[in-house]
Amino acid sequence: MNFQIIQTITFYFFIWVIKPIANVGLSLTYYSAYIAIHLTDYVLSLFVKECESRNQTFLHKLRKILNKHKPYQGVYTQATDIISDQGYNFESHKIITEDGYILTIWRIYKDATHPHPHPIIMQHGLLDSSWSWLINNDKKLTLPYILAEQGYDVWLANNRGNKYCIGHTKFQSVNYNQQYWDCSFDDLAKYDFKAIVLYVKSVTQRAKVIYLGHSQGTTQAFAYLSNNIEFQNHLKCFIGLGPAMFISNLRSTFLQWAIKLYIFELIYYLGIPYFFVFDDGFNIKIGALCYMIPSIFRSFFFEVTNQLCGFPQKNKIDLNRFGNMVAHEPGGSASKNIVQWMQFFRSKQLQYFDYGASQNLVLYGQRDPPPYPVDNLKNFTIPKYFYLGTKDVITDTDDLGKMLNKLDQTHMKVEFIDDYAHLDYVWAVDAHVKLYPSILKNIKENQN
Repeated sequence: MNFQIIQTITFYFFIWVIKPIANVGLSLTYYSAYIAIHLTDYVLSLFVKECESRNQTFLHKLRKILNKHKPYQGVYTQATDIISDQGYNFESHKIITEDGYILTIWRIYKDATHPHPHPIIMQHGLLDSSWSWLINNDKKLTLPYILAEQGYDVWLANNRGNKYCIGHTKFQSVNYNQQYWDCSFDDLAKYDFKAIVLYVKSVTQRAKVIYLGHSQGTTQAFAYLSNNIEFQNHLKCFIGLGPAMFISNLRSTFLQWAIKLYIFELIYYLGIPYFFVFDDGFNIKIGALCYMIPSIFRSFFFEVTNQLCGFPQKNKIDLNRFGNMVAHEPGGSASKNIVQWMQFFRSKQLQYFDYGASQNLVLYGQRDPPPYPVDNLKNFTIPKYFYLGTKDVITDTDDLGKMLNKLDQTHMKVEFIDDYAHLDYVWAVDAHVKLYPSILKNIKENQN
């Protein structure tokens, strides 16, 4: 009881004190930088003629730098408007899960006749969102746009607890509701995956969907299917990018230390409800600062991403657009979900949430949480296509091999992408050359 009181106090301290202080601090930094840049720009404009006549001068170079990225393209634009601006039809749909969570899913298409028989569901990874698939926002580089250009009906899904799925049928103010944030990976697997697939089938009136998942997007599907293998009848084929049934060989330096020190567990048990779920204003300021002072903010946030997910080569992403990326990312997640991922690493298996021996006895009838029955996936017989980067530090070849041994291998293909880290499947600027042609080929083969 005393511990629950501590959790409640910490929860409200985080909501009402820590978050507002962080917002104020970021706002002061943002507006100070904004005023300083525009004041400097005005002063330089007084010397513009002189600068133009001596265009190699320091002042002229500085002015060009200051003006190069204004007005910070994409930072102040809503993600949904960015899609429409590219010329695609866009729809935002709400899905209500069996336990009352309200999920948001985006539909993108170009041809309203939807000539292909199987719509494509794209499910993001941990801490990501539907926006993650659009991070390059270029018709030639972005997989949903490439698919839409070829006439496919594309659905970008979101899991509970990220920034686009803050809603519940029972709770009006979910941001400040401890019950709402009490959701784990088990809930994503049990409720979200099923609800998304059935909803897309219902709206499109198609018999089957193609499922394309990144990282956790594959894991929640494996977990649900291991208990409900007949559900594969709703899927035409399964495509996994950085598939993660097991993460026992995780090599992210930051995550290894976080696991050893139980950092995520400490934060969760103290009552902090979520990680990286920011309001739009917070993200916008971070994105703008990456353009205003790239040597500090862009470098810092790129390094944070590297520490979490590995070290993608800088030439694989467009650093000039990194401000646009962080203006909409990360999507965030409930703390309980992340804690369960740490448990996956320690147990070296895909298992239910570990509540401790006494609570496990009540919930599961045993002291340890049971594993998901992944051996049942030997009956997962639909076509499967997996892609793994050689520099992926979240899922490696040993974990992939362990996963493949749990699956029916009759209709299965595996490809390794040279030099790709865990996020490169989604944001690498050369993915349209090294990865997406193979995905398109496999999708096309399954459209009959």
